[in-house]
Amino acid sequence: MYTIRQKNILLVLGRYSHKTHKGVARFAGQHNWHLNAEMAYFGQIPHSWRGDGIITLLDHHTELADFIKAATAPVVDLSIIREDIPLPRVSGDHYRIGCLGAEHFLQIGFRNFVWFSTTDDAAAQLRWNGFSQTLKKDQCTAQCWNFSMPVNSPVDEWATKRDYLRDRLKATPKPVGVLAFRDADAVNVFDACAEAGLSVPEDVAILGTDNNELICESVGVPLSSINHDLESLGYAGASLLHRIMNGESVPKVPRLIAPQGITVRRSTQVLAINDMATRRAVQFILKNCHQRITSNDVTQASGLSRRQLDQSFRKHLNHSVSEHLAISRLFHARELLLYSDLTIGDVANRSGFNTPQYFNLAFHKEFGITPRDFRLQYKTGV
Repeated sequence: MYTIRQKNILLVLGRYSHKTHKGVARFAGQHNWHLNAEMAYFGQIPHSWRGDGIITLLDHHTELADFIKAATAPVVDLSIIREDIPLPRVSGDHYRIGCLGAEHFLQIGFRNFVWFSTTDDAAAQLRWNGFSQTLKKDQCTAQCWNFSMPVNSPVDEWATKRDYLRDRLKATPKPVGVLAFRDADAVNVFDACAEAGLSVPEDVAILGTDNNELICESVGVPLSSINHDLESLGYAGASLLHRIMNGESVPKVPRLIAPQGITVRRSTQVLAINDMATRRAVQFILKNCHQRITSNDVTQASGLSRRQLDQSFRKHLNHSVSEHLAISRLFHARELLLYSDLTIGDVANRSGFNTPQYFNLAFHKEFGITPRDFRLQYKTGV
């Protein structure tokens, strides 16, 4: 009886990710692959390996890059850091990750912002661009803090990094929202806040990336984090390798895997607005924007007159009550487009819009794309 030969696949990640491994392993199990992942345990590149395909995540690891360049089997890269090496790629949507961080801080009233990273590679640059450009649309700017130490420096890197952050946090206007490149970088910000005597989230709200529960739920103040969808990244990379091994053409551009929203924990559960009436109004919008509330409902919840509340919104948030309500509805709708299978009409209805037609117009005006095209472009489908 004829049987399909089992494919022998190598997983060699420049930096290990359990979630990425899980995504690759899920695809491997569904397609009868033999997956060699011993580098995850021993950290050594298996130079003598021979097989059918390779899934890698290249970084600045020179030995790994040389191994991949010499490979004769098809390779798929799960990173954009080494774009100088021509490979088919699947990548996280790093620009969108930065946008999501900015939108989160803007929704809870922040006007002071910092980007912090211990790397300055292509992924970090895209996240910074998404963060800063989204803030710019709201007439805000962010400080960019990229920390790096000279190679083989005799100085204690951890202490130097802590001092670097402590001094800058002390000098930064408060309250401030800090978006960190990864959860581990966010923990560095926590440590510096403790050194500086600053409260999280009242003085410094901190948002990480990757939603690594082992990190986010084991710090003094549980860490909010952007859900970089690493499992879908691994699964999509394995799927691409499968298609290439079966003779399909290599795509010309990387497939981007959208982040899956934000897991909000205590580190950003704060409203950065001193005026209590405006705080009540913003809280009311956050809780009820998906319903068909009006600006008059928001005004009534605040206890101010409409004119007073609009003046306060423009002072603290740089836009009117109706504008804040509209953008909050659009953010809610965008989450439903990404993370549900609701029809466009149902998304409009569950986001407080009177008609799908008005929803389409408002969405396109704000984001430059129709709801349907946005869903097709960003929803992973894996």
